[in-house]
Amino acid sequence: MAILLYCIAKHDVQVRTSLTGVAGDPVVRVETGPLATFTSRNADSAVWLRSELRASALEFHRVLSEVFKSAAIIPFRFPTIFESEEQLAEHLQERSSEYNGLLEKFTDMVQMEIRLTHPGLGTPSGSGTEYLKERQTLMRAIERFESGVHAVLSSLVKDWRQRASKDGVRAFALVGRDRVLEFRNIMRNAPVPDGFNVRITGPWPVSEFVEQR
Repeated sequence: MAILLYCIAKHDVQVRTSLTGVAGDPVVRVETGPLATFTSRNADSAVWLRSELRASALEFHRVLSEVFKSAAIIPFRFPTIFESEEQLAEHLQERSSEYNGLLEKFTDMVQMEIRLTHPGLGTPSGSGTEYLKERQTLMRAIERFESGVHAVLSSLVKDWRQRASKDGVRAFALVGRDRVLEFRNIMRNAPVPDGFNVRITGPWPVSEFVEQR
């Protein structure tokens, strides 16, 4: 029996509704020591991959969002599939202490995302040399903005990650669940460089701050 692993939470997590996962399979909660796993089971793992993958990924992340409403979770990427109960049990036995430590660390934390984009970064204009110069100028403006935002949010943010995207920068902030509104209010008043667009999303599970192996 193949097993699709969505996430891990503390054993005492309370999820109020029954959940349906990828391909309509029910989500099963199983407590193993200090942990609770949320999984779906199917005799044929290909059923989770046969449909349009984007739709399957959205179903997967909907499950993560529902569990995350109740507690901190360790989210897994789609698809994380184990071939049998025994394989999953072996994985949990090997990493139970690590997962429990991460859940303790991130108990009251969430991830907020700041996405700063500019149309000029995604679409080349003019010659190659001109485009590269324009891109460098725009990226410097992004970096100044990102640095300034990080400084303004320093009293709220416990950790900060960023990575470049094809049309800008994605920054990830680790903040307390109880400070999300304050985070949004600060970002609402942050000056944005001319021509740029800023999108704030979250709260999300702390996926950018959990190293998965």
